[in-house]
Amino acid sequence: NITDDFTYSLNAGGNTMYRKNDLMYVAAPQLELPGLYNVSNVKTGVDPIQVATFAEQKINSLYGFGQIGFKNMLFVDVTARNDWSSLLPTDNNSFFYPSVTLSAVLSDIFNMDKSTVSLLKVRGGWSKVGSTGALGAYRLQDVYQFAQDGWDGTNFLFLPSAINNPEIGPETTSGYEFGLDARLFENRLRFDFTYYDQTSEDLIVDVQLSSATGSGSSLQNVGEMRNKGMEVQLGGTLVKTDDWQVDLELNWAKNDNEVVSLGDLETLVLGGQWSTTVEARVGESYGTIVGPAFERAPNGEILYENGLPVIGGSEVLGNVTPDWTGGANLIVSYKNFRFDALVDGKMGGDIYSMTTSWGRYAGVLEETMQGRETGIVGQGTMNIGTDANPEYVPNNVVTSAKDYNQRAFSNSIAESSVFDASYIKLRQLGLTYTFPKKWLANIALDDVNFSVVGRNLAFLYKKVPHIDPESAFSNSNGEQGQEFGQLPSAR
Repeated sequence: NITDDFTYSLNAGGNTMYRKNDLMYVAAPQLELPGLYNVSNVKTGVDPIQVATFAEQKINSLYGFGQIGFKNMLFVDVTARNDWSSLLPTDNNSFFYPSVTLSAVLSDIFNMDKSTVSLLKVRGGWSKVGSTGALGAYRLQDVYQFAQDGWDGTNFLFLPSAINNPEIGPETTSGYEFGLDARLFENRLRFDFTYYDQTSEDLIVDVQLSSATGSGSSLQNVGEMRNKGMEVQLGGTLVKTDDWQVDLELNWAKNDNEVVSLGDLETLVLGGQWSTTVEARVGESYGTIVGPAFERAPNGEILYENGLPVIGGSEVLGNVTPDWTGGANLIVSYKNFRFDALVDGKMGGDIYSMTTSWGRYAGVLEETMQGRETGIVGQGTMNIGTDANPEYVPNNVVTSAKDYNQRAFSNSIAESSVFDASYIKLRQLGLTYTFPKKWLANIALDDVNFSVVGRNLAFLYKKVPHIDPESAFSNSNGEQGQEFGQLPSAR
């Protein structure tokens, strides 16, 4: 203690993170004897596939944090950390990130009745965080790769299409947040609220290049992105007796995202599959899905020609960013038994489902049974006039189900396979029994529980057909909002 009223604490330390990945595998693309899965059984005349990868990285860190308190009612917390990363160039491998937070316990300052207001606390803070983002190992220098499948059996070296950057730097995210924490009626009612506003700069991305450069992309620090939003948690103990206790916890979060700047670019392609791309566009939310759409008449209806939808140009089809997320957790305890049920969900955001597209295109999904005998009349309009003097009337041309499905659900019209990714899931059900202490008195155990838990049990609501809307082609930013042949979620 500095005085009777002032207290303080100081802590400092350091750590090292070292990661090494060394992988080598050999595969036989074709087998001499079917069913014998051994590399030595590779088909005569077919070379086995040999792949070796190696990656190594290290981060050294120093950090410190301290707190000054006044009468256990006002607190100032300060943190500081510096990282040195081997992923970055030697002369630019250090990044420093501090934070400061001020909090006040209003329930103590104003001497509120503890039986009514157990805790009322406000807080506000500012922070800056450094990061290497999605940067992988060995992205500083361009390195030739060795190819074994050259023309006429000639081996050769080549440069990858992605250009590395010897001057790449860290990403930084700075921002502030404000919050309120309340505990009422001897903690029977609990409420937490947080508002935040953060800006990320110098984002590490592979910027696509013109094909005239001879390269596909270049690693750069570009852009600025802003995230602001709020998080709310509300909990309550609904029942509390000697034997029973029922608790309900609710949470809700909303994040508004905007791509503020991309340097000299207006659009940055983050990735894509087949005929769609996922993009960052200045002035829009991160993760715009772009792809070919239906051609439409001036009134917005789908335009048909000879009974088939007309293929339109590339348009914005959706965005991967959800409007909000939330969940509810119910916990019921009776003596030594505990039951819990967790429901969570996401509202808004879109997903491009290639599984649905190909399934409808190939006619293997249930909905493609429609019209197989009688044909299909597409819902929309057709032009019976000329391009110069159009005359639009409802489409009345019958076409075969095969022709219709292979046009409407082809890669050439991705719009038909972009869906609202909203969902509500029964995420978990659990039942736990805690053995009484007296049963453990004669064995070297302090606590024994027996639990039965089920996860990802059911969808209570979803709009995308055939797939789990949580599916994605991969975890990379550029593949968010895209799905193809993903396995069902484990249950």
